Amino acid sequence: MLSHHEQLARLRASAPQAAEVAAVTGDPCYDRLRASVPWRLRYRLALGADGDQTVIAISSTHRKNSLLGEVSVLYERLLTELPVDEFRVVTILHPHIWNEHGPHAVHRWLAPHQRSGLMVVPPEYGWRAALVAADLLIGDHGSVTAYGAALGLPTSLAAFPESSVAPDSAVALVGSQAPRLDLGQPILPQLRKTIAEHTPEKSAAVHQMITSCPDGAAERLRELCYSMLGLTEPRTEPGVPPDTVQGLPGGNWPWRPTAMYATGRVHSGCEISLDRYPAEMVPIERIPERSHLVVTADHPGPRLRAVADVLVLADAEQWGRHTETWLREAISARPGLQLAAAACRDSCIIRTRYGDQARLSGSDDPVIYASAVFEWLATGRELAGLSPGLTVNGRPVAVS
Repeated sequence: MLSHHEQLARLRASAPQAAEVAAVTGDPCYDRLRASVPWRLRYRLALGADGDQTVIAISSTHRKNSLLGEVSVLYERLLTELPVDEFRVVTILHPHIWNEHGPHAVHRWLAPHQRSGLMVVPPEYGWRAALVAADLLIGDHGSVTAYGAALGLPTSLAAFPESSVAPDSAVALVGSQAPRLDLGQPILPQLRKTIAEHTPEKSAAVHQMITSCPDGAAERLRELCYSMLGLTEPRTEPGVPPDTVQGLPGGNWPWRPTAMYATGRVHSGCEISLDRYPAEMVPIERIPERSHLVVTADHPGPRLRAVADVLVLADAEQWGRHTETWLREAISARPGLQLAAAACRDSCIIRTRYGDQARLSGSDDPVIYASAVFEWLATGRELAGLSPGLTVNGRPVAVS
């Protein structure tokens, strides 16, 4: 069973006897992708993208000439160069990677990256949803890259061994169209260029090569199978359901790094702007000037926790009334700590070394409000001066 007449022609040229029993039925996986497109917003929300963020999907097939095999440093580069609050990064790894090395090894390799905001979907579920949610795809010569390009995603290639790609295939077409990512240059300008130069015609051409029977694979496959069995097909239509959010990261803030360097400015009035970058990914020479270090209390690195300017209890709702005790003890136990903070759903309680406290609430990651308070106090202002008109990165924040 083949997805495209082009594949049948190749099979006929290489194995005529096999071609006699071959059938072009379409691509059920690609049809599921297309059926999932109306759920795009739901998938994006699961990835922590509410509309203002750019979701970048990274796809790697298996073997040494894959993206993971050749340029695994790409994950670190992306997390280092892309501001935390503007981008969401999710990776899709070929099931053979998980099977060959085991889930424990994969998660061990990517643990620092996951603590820095990388979201990893499991091999069983979630990869189609992640692809539909994405605004941009970075891939290699794997089939997921071709699926994403056909779906309409601006696509950049970080690895592409042309000798391993069948000529005149959908993957070969992607290779002829997609720009190569140059890791010797800053990545963000390249990604912006990829998006700007993308055209619907490129995706339409790949779509034509993916399947000869768009949205028809389920019917063709069932008709063929029941015919071979000599049975009558059911009267109900074959199901092609959209993917659920199963396999996408759980929790309130799956993309939030557990250690961040934050820089900010206090503008006129009560306007504060902030940029944040994962601390574990940033090399020493590239630590932003005049930045402060924010670390969650459950981060495994003792050195990062010890030198934090702001220590955050990220699951304060689990502590209940004991949150206040944690805030006091965190400040008293760490002489170098400037602020202790407790994040709970949409709000953050911040305590200074002098015992002053404030609660800030809004629609962003509540940990960002601790950085906002840090920058506010760094200008010599008083905590009590935070007015109800406060905005952080352009969004209103309630202060109490």
